[in-house]
Amino acid sequence: MSFTRRSFLKSSGLALSAVSGVAQNSRLIANPKLDSSMLHFGEAKQFFFDNLLIESAQNLTRKLHSPEKDPRSPLIKKDKPWEHIPYFTVSSWRVIRDPEDAVFKCWYEDWQYRDPLKPGEALGDPKTRPSRYLFARSQDGIHWDKPSLGILKENGLDTNIVFGDPQFGSVHSGYVFLDPLEKRRDHRFKIIFDHRSAAVSRYEIASSPDGIHWTPWKQLPTVGWLGPHLGDVLTISVDPYAQIYRLNTRHPRMYDIADHPGDPFPPSFIRPYSPEDFSRQNKRRVFQSQSSDFLRWTNLQPIVVPDDQLDNLDDAFYGMTQMPVGDAWVGFLHVFHMTENTLDVQLLYSRDGTQFQRIQPGQPWLRTGRPGDWDQFMVNIYGEPVVVGDDLYIYYGGANNHHDWWIVGTREHLDVPEARDLSKVNYALGLAHLKVDRFVSLRALAVREGILVTRPFRSQGTRLYINAQCRKAGYVKAAVTDAAGRVLPGFDAESCRAFDGDSVTHHLTWLDRQEIPALKGSIKLQFFLRNADLFSFQLTRP
Repeated sequence: MSFTRRSFLKSSGLALSAVSGVAQNSRLIANPKLDSSMLHFGEAKQFFFDNLLIESAQNLTRKLHSPEKDPRSPLIKKDKPWEHIPYFTVSSWRVIRDPEDAVFKCWYEDWQYRDPLKPGEALGDPKTRPSRYLFARSQDGIHWDKPSLGILKENGLDTNIVFGDPQFGSVHSGYVFLDPLEKRRDHRFKIIFDHRSAAVSRYEIASSPDGIHWTPWKQLPTVGWLGPHLGDVLTISVDPYAQIYRLNTRHPRMYDIADHPGDPFPPSFIRPYSPEDFSRQNKRRVFQSQSSDFLRWTNLQPIVVPDDQLDNLDDAFYGMTQMPVGDAWVGFLHVFHMTENTLDVQLLYSRDGTQFQRIQPGQPWLRTGRPGDWDQFMVNIYGEPVVVGDDLYIYYGGANNHHDWWIVGTREHLDVPEARDLSKVNYALGLAHLKVDRFVSLRALAVREGILVTRPFRSQGTRLYINAQCRKAGYVKAAVTDAAGRVLPGFDAESCRAFDGDSVTHHLTWLDRQEIPALKGSIKLQFFLRNADLFSFQLTRP
């Protein structure tokens, strides 16, 4: 089953001390090693992110598949008199399809930005540039409305503002989370957010039964020795086996390095960088923390860090969203190209949710738009895609302005139009489409037949399902062998009913045989394909 259809396992009872031990003993590994134990995989769907399953391949290439942008985008943009800058950037919005009513729901930050600042005013001062969260909804995920909710009025107008006001203070960089582990209805939705007011500046938690009416928690989250303090980008996922929360964020001290005395660096939003020197590492990068109760979190550990051999001199990692697929994880990494001041998304994968590998480093998976497009300079994916039938609705934030030129342009005297005219700052929400689980494939062309032989593996399943797409005169078929490569009687490629269509869950059969016989030992699969893509396979029990 795909990650969206599998149910979470019963709680493992993992204590916080055990979670902490796992996090503290983990090490950042550039190339996570594969292990023979990974070839025992129950009924989990198997992907081709790496070479774990590949014993040999001929006439096959690994293909990265990018989503297709919906031409109806942008779907949500500034169109209400009380909206200032709807901030559809990393760590400022979220789309969820509520399983209770099947309604698509979106929360987004509205930044009450003004410029220039007066003497003595700080960039992040909540009194001068406050933020709050607004709400939108949709029945089909395409057409959205911003309902009048009766919670907060501005200039006599009823608004869709749900959290943050002059009395409470600013709600910034919030991550809205529909908690699959929560049993209390009034805590179904949670938001962890940066609360800024005249009295406080810290991360807090609030919960809601409906995502509209929020109640702040009295108890503060603590992240190791940092207490309730985080960087200003964060996402949360749930490990479906351990039943723990994973928090991806920034370390609030990651910029705090020794200065460069005597070096000719003027004040700038972009800091000087020292390659090959970990002690001066100050690029944006991704850290992870874990928790079993959503309140007590382990110390932050770096999990995705720019590589001075692979990445450009000015590339930084702005943040990462991750989600489970089968027994693996995929990650959407936001890459900040600092000099060009743009943002795009690369694809990663992991086998444990902590050690990630990039798939084709340097190649964007979700690209910025063309010149003149509404998303020509920045795109980001903040939260898991939504499954609609066989499709993934991949919501993404975009902008036709650069990352920070409009924010610090006046202060740094930048000669760019968006620094002088805030009407040129336009963040919005877009949509892209991808078939379920079709991130990476093994591709064969029409000229030669491609052949994949898997390593010997063990599975609890006996029915073989494939996610595949065939083009003109294309096909996929398979043979089943024992660990020594001997074809099982009746399960040769000639007896296989060749698949020649396009399906995310096609049951592959052999003449009148629906199931592979259960063997005491390992089996191997031989896939034969022409002019087709094989994305994954799965063995399940009937």
